[in-house]
Amino acid sequence: MGVREEISKIPKLKNIGLALIDYIESLYPGIIFELKTKRWVPSENFVTFTVQHARAQNIVISLRGNPKEFLEFEELPLREGMGYGAYTECTLERANQLPALAMHVRKAYELYSEGSTRDKKHPKITEI
Repeated sequence: MGVREEISKIPKLKNIGLALIDYIESLYPGIIFELKTKRWVPSENFVTFTVQHARAQNIVISLRGNPKEFLEFEELPLREGMGYGAYTECTLERANQLPALAMHVRKAYELYSEGSTRDKKHPKITEI
C-alpha cells in the first residue's frame, strides 16, 4: 500500500490529501514516499505524513523548518515537531486548511532547498 491508498482510507480528507500529494510531486518531480514506522517520508525529506485513519481520522504533517519560519494561519495551528525545532507539525482535519497547508509545504520545500545554514527568519505579510 502506498501513501495515496492510505490517505484514501479517510473519506473526508481523501481529495484534499491526494491534491496535497499531487502538489508535492509538482514541486519535486520523481519524489517517492516510503513508509518508515508510521510516517510516510519522501526521498527528499521536507514533508512527512502520518495518516491516522483508524480513530482520529486526520493526517499529521511534519514540515522542514522551525515554526517561527512559517506564516501563522488561524485555521491551521503550528507546533514544534521533532528535531528540537528543526521540524514543525500541523494536523490536517478539514478542507479549509488546504490553502494554508499548501503555503506551508511550499515554504518547507524552500527551507529544505536552502539547507541547514539558511538564515532563519520569521516571514511577514506586508500590505501595499
